[in-house]
Amino acid sequence: MKQKLIFILSLLFFIFFIPLAITMKGLSDINFKLNFKPPNLSLDTLKAMCSELQKEEPQKGNTFKLLDQATGQVLELSAKEFIISTVATEVPATFEKEALKAQAVAAYTYFSFLKEKNANNPDQSLKGADFAVDSSKMYYYASKEQLQERWGKDFDFYYDKISQAVDAVQGQSLRQDDKYIEALYHSISSGNTENIADVFGGSCTYLNAVVSPGDLLAPGYLSKKEFSIEEFKNIAKSKWPDISFSEDPKTFLQINSRTSSGMVLEAKIGAKSVTGRGVREIFSLRSSNFEVSIQNDKIEFITKGYGHGVGMSQYGAQSMARQGSDYRQILAWYYPNTQLSV
Repeated sequence: MKQKLIFILSLLFFIFFIPLAITMKGLSDINFKLNFKPPNLSLDTLKAMCSELQKEEPQKGNTFKLLDQATGQVLELSAKEFIISTVATEVPATFEKEALKAQAVAAYTYFSFLKEKNANNPDQSLKGADFAVDSSKMYYYASKEQLQERWGKDFDFYYDKISQAVDAVQGQSLRQDDKYIEALYHSISSGNTENIADVFGGSCTYLNAVVSPGDLLAPGYLSKKEFSIEEFKNIAKSKWPDISFSEDPKTFLQINSRTSSGMVLEAKIGAKSVTGRGVREIFSLRSSNFEVSIQNDKIEFITKGYGHGVGMSQYGAQSMARQGSDYRQILAWYYPNTQLSV
C-alpha cells in the first residue's frame, strides 16, 4: 500500500509540477537534467488507482472475526462489510440516511468494544472469534444471498443505500476517556429509554434514561399477548417447578415496582418474587414495560416498546432523522457524555 501511494504521488509530482516549474522558470534556468520518464497513464487510470487507495487504506488491519452459531464457522470480514451486514439486519433499509448512519456508528462502536473486551479476556467458546452471530436468525449478520432473498428486486437499491451510509461514517466511533463505549441499542423504547443500572446493573454516564417521544408513533409500539389461566400456570411451572398459586387468578401476577421510565423491576408470580426481565423472558414479551389484565379466565399482557430499552432507540433515531436531526445529534442525544471520534 505504501509503495503504491509513493508511486502515485511521484507520478503526480513529475507529471504536473515539473512541467509547471519549467514553464514558469524557463528552460535556460534549469540547472539539472531530468532523466525520469513517467509511464503513459491516462487520467482515468490515475483516478482509478487513487480510488483503490481510498477504499483499501481504511480497511487495513481493521477486521472482525465472527463465530456463526448457525454453522460453527469463524468468518473474518472487513469492518465495512460487517457493518453493512449488521445495519441491514438491525434496522429497516427504508430508514432515513441519518438514522442509518447513527446505527452504523453505534454498531461499529459496540462491536469494537466487544472485540477489545474479548482480546483482553478471551472467551474460549468463541474459537478465536471476537463475538458470536447467528446467520440462520439474521442475528447481527446475514450473507448477501440472504439479503437478496429478503429484499428481492429491491436488493441493489437497499444495499447501495446502506453502503453509502456506512461509507459516510466509516471508522467513526463513540468514545469516553479515549475508549470505545458499550453502545447498546434497542428497537423501540416506551417513550423514555432506561438507565443501565435498572436493566443490567452497573452504572455509566452515557447509558442513562432520556426521553424518546418518537417511539410512541413507531409500528408495534403497543403489543398484546394473552394466555389462558392453565397456559400461564404451566409456563410458570416449567420455569419454576416448585411455584405455587392461590385459588384466586387475580393474585397470579402482581407488579411490585417499576423504573422511572415504566419498566417493571419486580413482580410476583404466585408466591414467587421475580424480575420484570424474568417475566418478559418466560412469556416471550417484547419488553419488560407491561401492564397486566386478569379476567374471564385469561391473563393479558399489554406491552410498550420492543427490546431492553437501554441506549439508542432505533425508531427514536428514525423519528429524529425525519425531523431533521443529523446522525451526530442523534448519537449525542442517546449517548450523552461521549465524544464522536472521526
